[in-house]
Amino acid sequence: MRQSFYSVLMALALVASACGGFDNTLFRTGNVRGRLTEVDPSVALVSLVGNPDLRGTVEADGSFVLERVPAGPKELFIVASANKAVRLPVMVPGGGSARLEDVEPREAGFLKLQVKAPSRLGVGSGQVSVMGTPFQQLEIENSGNLRVGPLPAGCYVLETSVPGLPVNQTEVCVDERETKQVKITLTEPNDGSSNPGCTLIGCEQDSYCVTDGRCVECLSDDQCASGLTCQNERCEGPGVLCTPCDGDWKCRTGAHCEELPEGSAACVARCDSNTGCTQGFTCQEGRCLPAPAQLAGCLAYRQMGTSCDSDERCRTRGITQGLCIDNTCTYRCTADTECPEGFACTPSGTSAFCRSLSVP
Repeated sequence: MRQSFYSVLMALALVASACGGFDNTLFRTGNVRGRLTEVDPSVALVSLVGNPDLRGTVEADGSFVLERVPAGPKELFIVASANKAVRLPVMVPGGGSARLEDVEPREAGFLKLQVKAPSRLGVGSGQVSVMGTPFQQLEIENSGNLRVGPLPAGCYVLETSVPGLPVNQTEVCVDERETKQVKITLTEPNDGSSNPGCTLIGCEQDSYCVTDGRCVECLSDDQCASGLTCQNERCEGPGVLCTPCDGDWKCRTGAHCEELPEGSAACVARCDSNTGCTQGFTCQEGRCLPAPAQLAGCLAYRQMGTSCDSDERCRTRGITQGLCIDNTCTYRCTADTECPEGFACTPSGTSAFCRSLSVP
């Protein structure tokens, strides 16, 4: 009986609307009701793809209601927990409610952004928005890094803005369980306006602002890494393997500055069946890189010996089997060759650990 009444009401609404004598506002929107099978209420939310301001909260039992959703085919954007999310198509009836079956969240993806401005300018005053989602105006770290997620598998447009520089839009797709490295390079103003200069927005990490508004890498030797000297406002080599670089001039003889899979550039030596690698490195696809069983690339290599307060802190820095021993990050070893350059495999109790030779 109720269904029949509703059908008649809809028919009358359509007729009246066609005659211009009926306000059909009620039938322009509807509600969506459902329940998540897994949820963390402290972070969970439901919104509409393309309209992130339209959102609803999720109860402790996983139930949710999204109200006043424009009628027609839509897509929900659902964050269930810190690592699970889902995008879900739904048909929204005007003047009624769409009731969903139990929704099972899926493993989410994450974006690991590295934002870089031209001329060594800083990006710490900038923001990134994932268009059409609740992830809006996320603040970029001074280092240019930003981790975005959890995101349901799919494609997204990232909008990056830094005061004084053109807005950048980047399209990126991410799969379930994927952490994707994304490099975003901003450009100089193209509308005839001048570069904002470092006096307004600062310089990138490890760069210095000079009075004419330029960012330079160094002004004196003490602003360069160990073994490098400041020449013509830049630090020059010879840097050891895995040293961050932006040109071969920072690398020692036999090494070159190369872009690495982890998304950064470092000094790398070549290797083959006749040419091996030095201590702490193994030959991987023709390049000497840190042993992957212990270190997730050059970024992790440079974290060896840094201060820590737990094993987990070391492992989040990319030291795969990291241990916090005497408040410094290290790992177990059986020989010196397993340790980074400048470290030795030193016995301690029933085990041995890589210990810096500079530590007494």
